[in-house]
Amino acid sequence: MHGRAKKLIAAASAAVLAVAAAILGAGSASAYGGDGAMDVYQLAISFNCDNPAFCGSQNLGGFWGWGELDHNPATGANTGDAELTGCSHGAFNGAAHTSADVTKWWVGPGSAGPYTFFTDETDTTTSRGQTTVTKLTNDDIGVPAIPGHYSSSEIFGFTPPPGVSAQIQVSFKPAH
Repeated sequence: MHGRAKKLIAAASAAVLAVAAAILGAGSASAYGGDGAMDVYQLAISFNCDNPAFCGSQNLGGFWGWGELDHNPATGANTGDAELTGCSHGAFNGAAHTSADVTKWWVGPGSAGPYTFFTDETDTTTSRGQTTVTKLTNDDIGVPAIPGHYSSSEIFGFTPPPGVSAQIQVSFKPAH
């Protein structure tokens, strides 16, 4: 398996196991951004792997989610939130839901290239009747900070085999 794919799969497993990154999703930006007073990034992510030869038998499943990152031009504050759901068919064998409260975000060189989102966040994950809270700092969330649609081959750097799919969508609504 290629190194970049292994890194993505490891990140997916971590998300499913409750250390999800604070990003994700799609939906209407009109509910966010202080009625147009803030810049809003909306992020959507989907990862699925049903190919044990590629992902390994312990990493089968996927995760999906939505998130938004706000920039307040008046104060300079960068905050956000996200909702993520994952399901695994390996040793974890179950579903998990994570809500992320992003207290700070910024852009820098990272896993998604020279313009990658990073966050400080608190993740609250519920799985199998248990709730855990995890604080993450300086977290490279693996999402490009450039609006657009990113397909499996763009994310992995090669065309993955059948049964493997990854999609990221980034949109931006400026303050007005």
